[in-house]
Amino acid sequence: MTDLITTFTARRIFICVVFVYWVCSPILGQSSKPDLTESSLETLLNMEVTSASRKQGKFLETSAAIFVISREDIRRSGLTSIPELLRMVPGLQVAHIDANKWAITARGSNGRFANKLLVLMDGRSVYTPLFSGVYWDVQDVLLEDIERIEVIRGPGASVWGANAVNGVINIITRVAKDTQGGLFSVGAGSHERGFASVRYGARAGSKGYYRIFAKYFDRGPFELPSGQDAQDQWHFGRVGLRADWELSPEDTLTLDAGLYGGRAGVTTTLVTSFSPPFEQTLVGQAHVSGGHVLARWKRTVSKQSNFALQLYYDRTDRSEFIQGEHRHTLDFDFTQQLAWGNHHDLVWGLGFRYTTDQTQPRFFAALIPASRQDQVWSGFVQDEIRLFSKRLHLTLGSKFEHNGYTGFEVQPSARALWSFTPHHAIWGAISRAVRTPSRADQDLRLILGAFPTPTGPPTVITAFGDPAFRSEDLLAYELGYRLNPDQRISLDLATFYNQYDDLRAFRPEVPFLALDPPPPHIVVPLRLVNGMRGQTYGAELAGNLILTQRWQLSPGLTFVRQLLRAAPGTNSTLSEANEGDNPVWQAHMRSFVDLPHQVEWDLTLHLVGPLAAQDTPRYARLDMRLGWRPTETLDLCVVLQNLADPRHQEFNAFPQFASSTQVRRSAYAKFTWSF
Repeated sequence: MTDLITTFTARRIFICVVFVYWVCSPILGQSSKPDLTESSLETLLNMEVTSASRKQGKFLETSAAIFVISREDIRRSGLTSIPELLRMVPGLQVAHIDANKWAITARGSNGRFANKLLVLMDGRSVYTPLFSGVYWDVQDVLLEDIERIEVIRGPGASVWGANAVNGVINIITRVAKDTQGGLFSVGAGSHERGFASVRYGARAGSKGYYRIFAKYFDRGPFELPSGQDAQDQWHFGRVGLRADWELSPEDTLTLDAGLYGGRAGVTTTLVTSFSPPFEQTLVGQAHVSGGHVLARWKRTVSKQSNFALQLYYDRTDRSEFIQGEHRHTLDFDFTQQLAWGNHHDLVWGLGFRYTTDQTQPRFFAALIPASRQDQVWSGFVQDEIRLFSKRLHLTLGSKFEHNGYTGFEVQPSARALWSFTPHHAIWGAISRAVRTPSRADQDLRLILGAFPTPTGPPTVITAFGDPAFRSEDLLAYELGYRLNPDQRISLDLATFYNQYDDLRAFRPEVPFLALDPPPPHIVVPLRLVNGMRGQTYGAELAGNLILTQRWQLSPGLTFVRQLLRAAPGTNSTLSEANEGDNPVWQAHMRSFVDLPHQVEWDLTLHLVGPLAAQDTPRYARLDMRLGWRPTETLDLCVVLQNLADPRHQEFNAFPQFASSTQVRRSAYAKFTWSF
């Protein structure tokens, strides 16, 4: 039935697109309105990006698999959260676990606690050292304030360091000067039960600008397989400010700060006793709060030299069934760019991060010791060499880090890009990256299951961290091709082959009798060890096609295969991840149509392959936005989501410590006023 629905939906969409093109093409072609879609494509191709090398560089001259979500992409999507925006990136796997949790990664190894993707907000790392991953439910800003989201698929460790293994996501917000005046946005619907945001920007003295904002949302639950409402509704609020000063023609100062808090529904089944009943289904809420303050000073020394000094403090508090955590982080970062003659562009930097946590143990889960302090010292250097009239770009560099878990780590890379014609470019890269151990890798005690025995004490399966756990290692090979024959077509193809070593796995050990906590029980230990090897390979294709002056299509296609095996000498090792936790293929198509009278009609179709290891079937997700912009200051839209079916499941893997629920069909309306 799912296959029939998917096929039927795709056929209807194809017929609908062809019909719209046939009917509207004469109208769109005769319009005297400026060619907005063509200019947006030209802007993208010449956009300055920073995530690949930590310096300004053109999109077309970047020797990495990069995708940019622009401010206009965000507005035309009609979406209300950062995780959902990331679905439009070829090469990313984005899946709802329940209404407030996502599994997001690049190029394999997905899960709620995916630990090989580095996420930054204006240069501030938002990953947690607890498990080297990201709590996506608290990553939120005013979407109208985002300038762009740069996504690098593939390792970025040579400049960003550990955990930038499979990719880097850099969320870059607008400078305060570009957000002057007021903005008010409000909306409501079925799943989006209510949301509102307000922003105000003004001058800060004679040399600066500032903005302040506040936002809140209340989102309803998804569905259980029975069709009943789940208990995963959530609400969340955030306030923040940003100020930018031009202290002199050479110096700029940025101050950014924010506070957030909210509650999210959680339903999960956990071991709560060593005597029957062993397990209990718990329904409750996760309480989250936190805040940050960031200061950044940039100075232009000359046309050939500039530097930036950044300091931030971050606090997070989280309390849920599986764990409670209070964390403080202090981070220092210095970067300098130097140009040598006409051929060399050198970037180097130093960094220091200090983090301390206090965790709250539970019966079924604990970190031992409960509190820990860690420090990371780092430095990097990278040189971009331009040869043959700047048609050949060679980029050589490495990151050097010292952490409290494994000591000294080196992560080099070599990249090259050859623009053999003005419209064609080929690039390749060889990189090494590591995922350094987290608190969970070395200090975890987690009860996975408890079972009665015919005679004698019950059996308890428990996972333990390993103080000797080493970094997971990646050696990546990439090859890409970019085609831009004219101002109406662009194609970007990236292929990769990754070799992983020392991946995390479970190793069974000798059972033993434990008396505490009572009653006496047999512990079957599973030790977290570096016991797996693996490979991933695949291809990612992204394109833009201008059909008419007012109609743009953006297709994407992803193919990824993951292969895992036990390392030599560890034949009894149990894999923590499964090869079938990621879809082998994904495809999407975005359509943007500017109709007469300032009406916008946008469609997005996602086709996602099955997750074989989870018995999760393939699904089609169709979203539609109908917008109207009567003036530059008013924006009204209606958004319909998941039109392909009433509900579907996207992810269902153990251990996620949250019951998976099904994404439901929904609709909402949104009104935005700028003044």
